[in-house]
Amino acid sequence: MTKAALRAEFLKRRMALAEQERSRLDDLILILFQQWYWPDQLQMVLSYWPLRERAEPNTFLLTDFMEFRIPELRLCYPVINAKASTMEARLVDMDTDYVKNQYGIAEPKTEEVIAPIELDLVLVPLLAVDKKGYRLGYGKGFYDRYLSQVRTDCYTLGISYFEPVEEIPERDEYDLPLNGCLTPDAFYEF
Repeated sequence: MTKAALRAEFLKRRMALAEQERSRLDDLILILFQQWYWPDQLQMVLSYWPLRERAEPNTFLLTDFMEFRIPELRLCYPVINAKASTMEARLVDMDTDYVKNQYGIAEPKTEEVIAPIELDLVLVPLLAVDKKGYRLGYGKGFYDRYLSQVRTDCYTLGISYFEPVEEIPERDEYDLPLNGCLTPDAFYEF
């Protein structure tokens, strides 16, 4: 199976989940997240805005929990530059305004850029993940390029409604494995 076919299959599987079922799965993911052994000194987190039209897991539940548990937590969201094929983390707060980019992703309208080496945890969007931690994203490569710049002790965590597949096809030297992936049924460490 090709990456394109696997992308289409997992997007179709996610879109087939009824909203009520996705909400139930989001709750199960949150329960496991609350039981997770947190990285030491967790202070700076890069999350992402979940796309309802792509039935992505609700990361807001996770970030709300982290902000409750760690009041001094600093939260960032990505802003991409499609022409340069780059991404950067922008610091957000309760007053941050967002605007949708050309892919329909809400991006913060803030100016404070956080360097990749300052991040302690990155929540990474994906369509599928394999048993070695390699993820299948939407194919633009923004996250792979960005994750190559984070510290080696920065924890990269995927969020998925589905269990890992055996292997992501057509991997190349730019593909980086995640440290872990959270599903409704289990927490996988790679």
